[in-house]
Amino acid sequence: MKKLILVLFCLGFAGSACVVAQSRLEQIRNRVKEKVEQRVEAKTEEGIDKVLDKTEEAVKKTTKKNKNESSPAEKGKSEPAASAATGKTRSDVSYTKYDFIPGNEVIFEDDLQGEQKGEFPSKWDLMEGNAEIAQINGENTIALVGYTYITPLFKDHSYQLPDEFTLEFDVFIDNQEGENSIEFVNKNEELIANSLFWKDNTRFLFNWNQTSAEKTSEDSYDNSPGWHHYALSFNKRAMKVYMDSKRVANIPNIAEKPVKVKFFARGPEDNSTLHIKNIRLAKGAVPLYDKLMTDGKIVTHGITFDVGKATIKPQSMGTINEIYSILQKNASLRFSVEGHTDNTGNAASNQALSEARANAVCEKLQQMGIDAARLKARGHGMSKPMDTNNTAEGRAKNRRVEFVVLK
Repeated sequence: MKKLILVLFCLGFAGSACVVAQSRLEQIRNRVKEKVEQRVEAKTEEGIDKVLDKTEEAVKKTTKKNKNESSPAEKGKSEPAASAATGKTRSDVSYTKYDFIPGNEVIFEDDLQGEQKGEFPSKWDLMEGNAEIAQINGENTIALVGYTYITPLFKDHSYQLPDEFTLEFDVFIDNQEGENSIEFVNKNEELIANSLFWKDNTRFLFNWNQTSAEKTSEDSYDNSPGWHHYALSFNKRAMKVYMDSKRVANIPNIAEKPVKVKFFARGPEDNSTLHIKNIRLAKGAVPLYDKLMTDGKIVTHGITFDVGKATIKPQSMGTINEIYSILQKNASLRFSVEGHTDNTGNAASNQALSEARANAVCEKLQQMGIDAARLKARGHGMSKPMDTNNTAEGRAKNRRVEFVVLK
């Protein structure tokens, strides 16, 4: 009997020990699991931090760059006097062979002035999706959110693009994934051609003749974070496309004439955005020399400057290069280079600014090899408008540089 009790006791003890051991083992397993989860979470957080650090660094670089190039309007103060004193230009060397020249009559201009953040842009028509005014570094932009189509809004809703036109705008690259395009359609709203680029790599595609036998041209482009300039020219049947200083498409024959342009954005889960600003459509493509022969002067809207400054924008080099070529081929030709502004600001500041801008253009041509004796700078400020100052298109026409023949 005692032996039986002893055996039962031992078995009970062993069972209790087993229970304790199992409990202890379970605790160890839970601790190991917890440690593993903590380490995985830590590694995940570390990875996320690295991604966020890279993103933040890219944003800081872009912000710093934009701040260094910020306009007086962004800083909240005017700097015409400083510009008049320096007349500095920052035309990139890469634009030396740039040959894009804007049309000579502005038909649509949107500088987004006076637009309210979060509202739909007033000069546009929504075809699908969602677009609104957003801000980058305090400057208004149009943000196309998700799967969205917008098109310029003309008073005449049946308005069609002319036989010859140019399109320009600035686009913000932020390294988000997404597909963005500029589409041209015929009178039946059928796609004729489109410029298509992705923000997450360097691919640029231009597709045309899409209502018949589709053709594709592919090239690379600079997709570094920040603002980039897009330009396109159409002349009856030929189309050229530029990203910054590089020509990325040169199509000799588009089967149909485009009648409307649309901007499109699509991102992963329809959440990414396309940001654009400084949109301009212009009519005509009359060679500058022909204008000189018929009018005795050349009126250009293709030489543009930073807001409130005499700093020449790099994309102005297409027009400047053409003026330089005319002067090179006509050794006896002399120009009065005359700057004009719109009526934004006061008369005194605009007068000083127009003089500074005329001087900046003269200096640029002199740097290229034109004798200073062949150029004379003059400024007229806001005193000689060629159109109304009550519309963005009118103000764009009034902001100009004229090259008047000196006898």
